[in-house]
Amino acid sequence: MTHPITASMLYNLMQCPNRVALDLFEDPAKQDEVSKFVELLWERGAAFEDEVIGSLEIPFTDLREMTAVEREHATTEALASGAELILLRLSENGYVAGDIKSGAALEGSSDLADGRPKKHYAVQLALYTDILEGLGHSAGRFTFVWDISKNETAYELDALQGTRNPKSLWDSYIETLAKALNIADGREKPAPA
Repeated sequence: MTHPITASMLYNLMQCPNRVALDLFEDPAKQDEVSKFVELLWERGAAFEDEVIGSLEIPFTDLREMTAVEREHATTEALASGAELILLRLSENGYVAGDIKSGAALEGSSDLADGRPKKHYAVQLALYTDILEGLGHSAGRFTFVWDISKNETAYELDALQGTRNPKSLWDSYIETLAKALNIADGREKPAPA
């Protein structure tokens, strides 16, 4: 049985491939209880998302209270009706995927240097962009993150990330997606750390 690939699965894969396999195939009863610290992080992230959404000055289609099936149907309807923002933002040529993150959008930034997009955020946004491409609604391979500083940071998915390792974020997404599919299909079994 093939498991659907989700953005959170790709995020987790960037952190620990074994976690993805355990989430898919291990008995959930064997999982540790969620720690109070992790619950606090989730609550903080949700509160930040609420704060950002509450401060928007453009119409926003909020689907957070719906079930997954309801969200899929409502998103399809919102795309068809041309909704301005669904964490997919309408532009001249289609929709641009975006996300709200309670962390910094860039890593390695300082007062002296710009940072780079976080790959674990980028693979999630690339999945959304890939889905938009498949539906014929994508404006292109660029996305945005609203981060903890309330800044909007653009991620150019096709831009090369460096000279020593000339790969794009889209290349990283394709590699991560292939690995996720291999794990989900049982063709690859990651080893524990």
